[in-house]
Amino acid sequence: SEKKFISLLSDTTFKHFFKIEDYKEFFNTIIKPYTNMDISEFRLYDTEFNSGNEKRDYRLDILLESDKYDLIILIEMNQFPSNEIMYRNRLFVYTALARSLNSGEKIKKKKVIQINFNKEKHPYVSKASYSVMDINTHKEIKDFKIHEVYLDNYKGIRYNGDNKEEAYLSLFTANSYEELREIAGDDKEALKIVDELERLGLDDKFGLVYDNEIMQKKMINTARNWGYDDGKADGLEEGAKAKEIEIAKNLLNIGTPKEDIIKVTGLSEDEINNLLEKLKKEA
Repeated sequence: SEKKFISLLSDTTFKHFFKIEDYKEFFNTIIKPYTNMDISEFRLYDTEFNSGNEKRDYRLDILLESDKYDLIILIEMNQFPSNEIMYRNRLFVYTALARSLNSGEKIKKKKVIQINFNKEKHPYVSKASYSVMDINTHKEIKDFKIHEVYLDNYKGIRYNGDNKEEAYLSLFTANSYEELREIAGDDKEALKIVDELERLGLDDKFGLVYDNEIMQKKMINTARNWGYDDGKADGLEEGAKAKEIEIAKNLLNIGTPKEDIIKVTGLSEDEINNLLEKLKKEA
């Protein structure tokens, strides 16, 4: 099949790589500067924080937890950053903090670190960090910290033997496999990432999951650009639902487990079962 370009700036791609031990050194390079902890001590926690709205707009991207540390790491891949997206991301931080409070139980205090990888260019800085601080004494409340990484500020950077972190962040801005290889140079960890991205580009099953994520984010971004007009947003939501059903059909046809299809498409188990029955009748 034709090779699809798979970007690193994707929840689907990140989760794929993070689950494989061989790529942990890459993630240590880009995440450890914010956590001061070895990323291999953390596991991917597959869940969704829901604010009562079941639209995929409110889906948390990536949550990492550890049995060793009282720390939650939230990672957001923001292909279409906006004020609304940044506000939503802050809500995820507050929700993660609230998880420490369980009715009738002792509070288990956890610190939250959120890292936003933003597909945009900042005019003054490549990174920014936010926390709560007293305006007079500058005393900091250390319950949470939010880090912003402006990826387009790293666009054009190539590995030169002495700029590993910057080159790895530049990989997120690439638009082709050729550009990825130019950025990676002779760095072995970066080249392993590029090799796997090219392999994923030939994997039809992965491509379906990847396309669904990108399509969802584009539709949500389009709705925002239209000013959240209710009629247009509803139309986009219906279109997204139809696309999810089509993707679910394709995944069922290639034998993908129902649990995986639910995670990928956001469809309910009943909807998947009904779709399965229809496919059996059509066969």
